[in-house]
Amino acid sequence: MRRVAFASSAFCVPFDETKGGVSVMRTILAYPGNSCHAQNAALALLEAGALQTFLTSFRFDRNGALASMLRRAPFGFGEAIVRQLGRRAFDLLPGEKITTLPAWEILRTAAQVARVSPPVVDRIWDQMARRFDAEAARRFVPRTRAIVAFEYIALASFRRAQQEGVARILHLPSLDSRHFDELRRREVARWRELATPYDAYFESKFEERYERCCAERDLADVMIANSSLTAWSHVERGADPTRVFVAPLGGPEPIARVETARYDERRPLRVMFAGQFSIGKGAYYLISAWRKLAAGDRAELVVYGRRALPAPLLASLSDDVQLQGAVTRDVLFAAYERADVLVFPTLSDGFGMVVAEALAHGLPVITTDQAGAADLIGPDNGRIIPAADADALCEALQWCLDNRRRLVEMRFHALETARRNRWTAYRRRLIANVDLGLRNRGYSPTFDRPDSTGEFPPRPLVRS
Repeated sequence: MRRVAFASSAFCVPFDETKGGVSVMRTILAYPGNSCHAQNAALALLEAGALQTFLTSFRFDRNGALASMLRRAPFGFGEAIVRQLGRRAFDLLPGEKITTLPAWEILRTAAQVARVSPPVVDRIWDQMARRFDAEAARRFVPRTRAIVAFEYIALASFRRAQQEGVARILHLPSLDSRHFDELRRREVARWRELATPYDAYFESKFEERYERCCAERDLADVMIANSSLTAWSHVERGADPTRVFVAPLGGPEPIARVETARYDERRPLRVMFAGQFSIGKGAYYLISAWRKLAAGDRAELVVYGRRALPAPLLASLSDDVQLQGAVTRDVLFAAYERADVLVFPTLSDGFGMVVAEALAHGLPVITTDQAGAADLIGPDNGRIIPAADADALCEALQWCLDNRRRLVEMRFHALETARRNRWTAYRRRLIANVDLGLRNRGYSPTFDRPDSTGEFPPRPLVRS
């Protein structure tokens, strides 16, 4: 057993572990966040007997000393902070499998709370990402057999791993970033009111950051895309297709049943949007489609998520549009069950987790052909429309107004889709893909395979 010195303690991690006389490939996952995607990727490695540690930035323990101290604060102030920090809790992994490097993430969060300008927050985030990657490379990579990282936070780790003969697995959670940059420029040229004072700053950073992402792809032994749409967007920009695999993301545990009694066709149609209300999520096209629909008191639109459109656009919304802002997971999940349809008119989304969440609550979905999660949508549980097409979106909403009973029937199909695409299925597909991908590159990984039935075979983008 090798000892690795951490900032506050000495943490013992086995370089390798033997089970039944077979050496298991010990693996570190490095990601400075706690998204469901990253946590389930780490849990897949843990279930396969391979997770050495999940290296992250900040972890909040709801039952820890900090939470206990905050809860004693007067006037409920501390409890509000606990709820906010609870978004950085790790619910899927045991604490002993998590290692933190928190300093830069705390600074970034403080900057956001202080409402400093987006360029300042971006500079802090960029420094956090690069320093996190450098620490992973310096202190962790030499003591493992495989490193799993996410796009833009992997370059130093992968370079060191290549020198050490350590396997390199890269998660691709978004469409190729040049694809999105071209899309953003197109939309701002089309709708000048979408321009912001910060556009020049972000444009000045793009090329160097894109080169970093391309270098990571070149160094990766295996790339895991969260949808076929994501995979092909990277291949079209130069990623080696023989190293790209697809593992569609899962969704939360589905509700037990659809309660049809609560959906009264006589009340207004309840349409909801979830996610950042921004250019990339197609918010402007939703506003345009809603105006064209002119449903009056027959429909209402409720928007859940941070507002990222210029204030004049938001100020011009009609009274039948409610902007709820960012809400907790519990509030959002309850909204899925109350709504009649989720509309997610994204212009560019590697997956679109809100689609999986909606299906898990039996909610039909309208989304676009530029959402990776469109793979889950068919005529029985929703509608797929062309991206950036307000007329097509208006027609889909009109169909919902005219087919209220059919919408209720679609809830059962939505729920069935969610039951076939849980996180457990994602984790099994992920391990199958990583196993095959590493073997193709000459490694000899040995994982405990929860899926011994072949129900979730690996999905290479192309056969090598």
